[in-house]
Amino acid sequence: MYKVMIVEDEMLVRIGLKNSVDWSKFGMHVIADLPDGQSALDMYQQEKPDLIITDIRMPRMDGMELISSIRQQDKQTRIVVLSCLEEFELARRAMSLGVSGYILKLTMTEQEIESVLSGVRHELDEQQRQAAVSVSHNSRAVPTANLELVKEKFLKDFLLYGIYSAEEFHQFVQQSEMRLAPVRLIACVIELDHYARLTDKFKDEHGHLIKMTLLNMLDEITSSFQRGEGFHLDHRHYLLLLSFEDVRSEQLIRQQLNQMVQRVQEAIGTYFGSSVSFGISEMVNTYCHLSRSYHEARQALGNKFLTGSGKVHTRGEPLHLTSLEQTLEHIRHYMPIRELLSPLKQQRYDDYIDMLCRQLRDDHRAVQHLLFQFIQWVSTSLYDHHQNEKTLLSDITGQLEQCDTLPEMLDQVLDYLSELVEYSRNLLHMSNEIARALQYIKQNYAQNISLQQVADHVSLSFGYLSNLFKKELQITFVDYLNRYRIERAKELLIGTNLKSYDIAVQVGFSPEYTYFSKVFKKVTGLNPNEYRRQWLSGAGTADASGVKR
Repeated sequence: MYKVMIVEDEMLVRIGLKNSVDWSKFGMHVIADLPDGQSALDMYQQEKPDLIITDIRMPRMDGMELISSIRQQDKQTRIVVLSCLEEFELARRAMSLGVSGYILKLTMTEQEIESVLSGVRHELDEQQRQAAVSVSHNSRAVPTANLELVKEKFLKDFLLYGIYSAEEFHQFVQQSEMRLAPVRLIACVIELDHYARLTDKFKDEHGHLIKMTLLNMLDEITSSFQRGEGFHLDHRHYLLLLSFEDVRSEQLIRQQLNQMVQRVQEAIGTYFGSSVSFGISEMVNTYCHLSRSYHEARQALGNKFLTGSGKVHTRGEPLHLTSLEQTLEHIRHYMPIRELLSPLKQQRYDDYIDMLCRQLRDDHRAVQHLLFQFIQWVSTSLYDHHQNEKTLLSDITGQLEQCDTLPEMLDQVLDYLSELVEYSRNLLHMSNEIARALQYIKQNYAQNISLQQVADHVSLSFGYLSNLFKKELQITFVDYLNRYRIERAKELLIGTNLKSYDIAVQVGFSPEYTYFSKVFKKVTGLNPNEYRRQWLSGAGTADASGVKR
């Protein structure tokens, strides 16, 4: 599938275009919709979309500058301009920069959009055909970086989207001189553990350094063993395709496979100070079954969520959940937290633990969602008793979102519960005025409330209440209100199908969506749509296959 990015500062136009087109009809899917040129350029550097549909007049960086910046480094990405009648001259200038077409926003029809997209699809297909031909006729003359991109694109189109047949893939393997015979094939999917920590550690926001380093590692390892190919799937997933044409003993194959896996683990540990997890497929003897092998490996890798990071997983392996069940029972019987709850709420507490135990073997997303609900319920239950509104500020949900696995998440939950107990033991009581102010915020956060309104409600002056917030909560009124609203927005993003701009209104932000998105990113590190995509993918960000981590 060809990747599409939409860049338009008018939200209704952007969302309307994204949702009104049957993109699959053109072999396309929208990977991002962005409100300005600078965000689009950053996303372009990370995702390298096949098609960019962009407005001309936008904040931060306009469409002309965006197009020029892209064309300085890339002549292949197709670009379509969205314009108004008064921007016609600019649209004509854009055409000189290698733009495939333009669409008039105010008069665009479904037929016009489909006509433009059909033309772009034709250009992309022809571009891909020529790339394959160039590999066929003169693969050694193609720069290595370009050849690797062509190989990655061809592999994904074959494995993930079924665009090419096994025979066409076989021909491509021979033409590009891959070490990949159609005999005794094994797929090994690699996942970088704690990817966000790696990008922070190496100040590699878009992951380019990590990607190039890891691909070089895989190339060195496969070359030293004289078998297989390594590919980039998405920001945190890589694929090793291995062929053991010259080894007939299954025991020797497994032995050599384990050696290669160990080499990858050691290299990641040495260069990145981190770990990786693996999902390994059964062995097949034809390219026809490679797609199945890939999905087997992804499915096996999914066991990481229950067993922890840094392990090797195979199809059909037994899952030992005793440790998880024991941890959940420890949480159930954690008396210091139970003592803070009423008997009725203790029963509800037990109900959550029972549901978590029952769902351990179910969909991982459902387990995560239930765990988030449990934590939010515990917090809310304590809020009702005014037992420590400061728990909101620890942002436990943010900590859970950084976890790769359920064991890590449960450790965070235990730490959080201990923190609640410690707060209670230290008698961190708030003044009656602050308690009343926070209760007012909880009841009215969806409205356009101000510090003055809250001050009037608790019979204090504007300035005195402002200072009281800073003194007792170590945070300003506005920051507290925003963080509370964002917590409620996060619940709606993962628990409903509401559009993010509707959620912004429901939690009390002005109809100006941009401010909500800015505050959301400041608090969580992601914009609302990225947060929802990360939740739905279970990873932090969506990956190449859409399979949950």
